Parts: sequence; structure tokens; C-alpha cells
Amino acid sequence: MYQTAIISDTHDWHTEKIEYFLKKNGCIVTRLKFNEIKLSFCANKRTFFNKNIHKLDAVWVRLLSGQSLEEITTKLTYLHLLNDLNIYIHNSAVAIEKTVDKVRTTGLLKINGIPSPDTHIWIGQNKKNNVMNDSLLKPIFGSQGKGITLVKKNANLSKIKGTGDVYYLQNFIGELKDQKFSDLRIFVSNHKVIASMKRESKSFLTNVYLGASYQKTKISSEIVKLTEKISRIFELGYCGVDIKIKNKKIFILEINSIPSWKNINKLYKKDLTEKLVKDFIKIIKNFKKCQNN
Repeated sequence: MYQTAIISDTHDWHTEKIEYFLKKNGCIVTRLKFNEIKLSFCANKRTFFNKNIHKLDAVWVRLLSGQSLEEITTKLTYLHLLNDLNIYIHNSAVAIEKTVDKVRTTGLLKINGIPSPDTHIWIGQNKKNNVMNDSLLKPIFGSQGKGITLVKKNANLSKIKGTGDVYYLQNFIGELKDQKFSDLRIFVSNHKVIASMKRESKSFLTNVYLGASYQKTKISSEIVKLTEKISRIFELGYCGVDIKIKNKKIFILEINSIPSWKNINKLYKKDLTEKLVKDFIKIIKNFKKCQNN
């Protein structure tokens, strides 16, 4: 079968599950951490990655973080170079770059006519205007609701500080007076919806990581088509799409290219990892076929 690697900053429940089902389907699996990868560009060597990485057929990327721009850039460069060696990357550096940066994500949604909350972005403090609507100030990099600040209508912008001096101000979808807040997480694999859940919280932040409750939910055909379209636009092997609905209107909040499925997995009788792995193998097969043509 295929030579595969799971590359991550740390290995957790997800790695255990992925490795189990890959081996069950006949794949050879190597675990790697980003800090175990080394490059050597030397005149007397044909290869430049360590640990026989050149021999891989595919890589599954799990947790990717960094304390500096240099660290994140280097990790993404590893993935770019692996792709340049004709190794399939799940998800690719290109896909991660499109989704990890909220500015780029929102811009691509707008360009492709995908509905998302009204958002205003600028660099440097703006002292001239007040906030027109209840809004969320978000760091452009980040997940699990970390670093998000609620900014109420008519707040003075001069008193607001954006992370890294970048201001990403997005209209709040809903009413602050509500007793409960909710959104949807849609899980997509190989451009097909495979799971969905509703998250609820007394806080405006509905991340399960922050204590929100969650339950299995049915979704409309419109949401299915929209999330599958997003998966294709962003060239994602798999993803989690966060959605808010207000007055029957759909708004895309986030697209996660390295999503966790530990919680949503609990809502289904059959392990979602098995489906994810089978899709991964199917994509590798098609990737190899295209290479040989």
C-alpha cells in the first residue's frame, strides 16, 4: 500500500486514530514532529530531507503552530517542498495559508460570492470613527475562540487594540440580549459533508473548547451544497466549516483546515476517522494516477 507520515507539533488522540485506520487499510505509517525535520541543501547530496521523507507517498498534517513568523513560515515551506517532490499533502500548505489567515479567508469568500458577516480590516489605529454595529475583534491568526473581543455598537475605536496592530472587525451575527448563542460545525471530507453538529453556549463564543454544549443536527441541502463548494474552492482534503444562521440567512464564520473531530465523533455510531482515512487513501490513489498520466 502507501508510505504515509503524520506530521504534527504534538501527537494526540487524532494521530492515534489516523494511524490505527491507516495500518488497518495496509498503509505504512511514520509519526513525525515538525522539530524532527531537518533540511540539508548540499552539493554532494541528491536528497535534502532527513528520515527518508523523500520516499513518502503522502503526508497528513495535524497540529501546526509557532511562536514566530519565521517558525510558521519554515513549517509551511517544509510542506511546500514536500508537495514539490510530488508527495500528496493533506491539507496542503496552500490550503492552510488560505484558511489560517482570516483576512485571506474572508477575501476569498467575498470573491467567490460566499456569504459571510460584514467585516472591516485595517492596519494601525483608527481614531476617527465609532463602531457602527456590535462586532467581534478577532486576531487574524488563531482558533478555538482565543483572543476574540466583543466590541459593542458605538464603542470608540481609539480605545481598541488589534493584535499585531491589525484590526479585523466583524459584525456580530445575533443579538447580545439572547440567553443562548449557537452555531453549526459542518465536517467535510473529500468535498462531501460527513458530519454536522450544533453548538450552544451562554457565551457569545460557542467553541466546545470553551465549554459549549454540542449535539448532532440535521442540515439543509443548501448548507450541504455551500460547504462542499467551499471545500472545492479552498482545495481542502477535509475541513470544518463554522456557520451562523440568522433570519434564515447563512453566514460562514470560519474555515478550519486542521480541524479536530474528537467531539463531533462522539455523536456518531461509526468512527468518523475511518471515513476520513478511506477518503485520504482514495485521494492518494487519484493523486498517483494523475502523476502517471
